[in-house]
Amino acid sequence: MDFGDFLIWLGLAWLAFAVTVAVLEALLTVWFKHRMSNKLTAVGLALDEEKLIALTVEVDNNQYFCYDSITKDFVCQGSDLTEIRERFRERYPDKDAAIYDGDESAVATLKSQLKELKANNENSIGV
Repeated sequence: MDFGDFLIWLGLAWLAFAVTVAVLEALLTVWFKHRMSNKLTAVGLALDEEKLIALTVEVDNNQYFCYDSITKDFVCQGSDLTEIRERFRERYPDKDAAIYDGDESAVATLKSQLKELKANNENSIGV
């Protein structure tokens, strides 16, 4: 095998690698879009069927006040996510909640508390 043959094989190997990477990228993109579409459809369906309440969160004097993001009705309040979850479950035992928007620092704090709850394998409302 001379140097010219080596370059041709190297080029063909590079081409095969590039095609393989492109195909894998396309497949992963399709899979990811499908998965995200299913999740968004599930959330949209839950909102439409009123099984999920999107919450807007405000904080005042270390109390988090949660309102329905759509109707702006008061939903519950608490000093932390655990208390919010308990009070939400008391009022809406057959529904789920997701913290949708509101005061940025309050949302960030509650998201960090949610991560801690998930790390401890506790069922919790979503963010």
